[in-house]
Amino acid sequence: MSANHLSQRMRSSAGEVAYGAVGSGPDLLLIHGTPFSSRIWSSVIDRLSSRFRIHFLDLPGYGRSDKFEGQEVRLRSFARVLREFVEHVGLRRPHLVGHDFGAAAVLGAHLIENVEVSSLTIADGVVLNPWGTDYSMLVHRNEAVFRSLPSYIHRAALAAHLSTAAARPIPADLQEELLTPWIGDVGQPAYYRQVAQYDHEYTARLETMYGRIQAPTLILWGEQDRWMDVSVGQRLNQLILGSRLEILPDAGHLSMVDCPGLFARFLGEWLHSHKARLC
Repeated sequence: MSANHLSQRMRSSAGEVAYGAVGSGPDLLLIHGTPFSSRIWSSVIDRLSSRFRIHFLDLPGYGRSDKFEGQEVRLRSFARVLREFVEHVGLRRPHLVGHDFGAAAVLGAHLIENVEVSSLTIADGVVLNPWGTDYSMLVHRNEAVFRSLPSYIHRAALAAHLSTAAARPIPADLQEELLTPWIGDVGQPAYYRQVAQYDHEYTARLETMYGRIQAPTLILWGEQDRWMDVSVGQRLNQLILGSRLEILPDAGHLSMVDCPGLFARFLGEWLHSHKARLC
């Protein structure tokens, strides 16, 4: 999958969203987190597109989607945009997969925006308070200072931060694709805008609702995740009755990048085991 696959645009309540779809089969919607884009799913999409119709998008304020001053880029807005996207594309009970912020967006879309799903998959998710790396919380508290950094320092700091999301070096082409949307007169302020709008109240609200989830739920977590400790996945597994937890060895926060083959195998086999819902 390349940026060329994001060939379609949708006008959402939070700005225009770039999206695409490949493959054939049951509808599977992949949602990235922060500060990433749909590009993180490339290797997983390559492995599963022969069995699923895979939909992917860049969230508002991210990747190739709209970025503008005053834009709302909170978790609750992402959940709302997911509902709008599902309605726009005409998806009926899709399988939703969310990573990092995308996990909270997926859960919010289902639990608060009432999006009907066939299943939920949570990967290294921002799902339980407190959350946020030491660096991102420092930025959150001092957004105005960081926004004024010289561009070369901003780029270097962000590159160093991204490198800690993976258990092994991120491929150079992928790292560049993840960095580029956050660089320049539009990208740099957009990066700090989304950090400034970290929405802990929304995840606190979601926490009270996890016991209501009845959809089959898979939790995938990198054993070496330095952004969201594996204990978060274990706690979520206890809160969502009947959920299944799979810990991915040799994977960090970007588990789908560190071990895409294992990630895709767990996801594909689990979805196949719920084939009665694959419709």
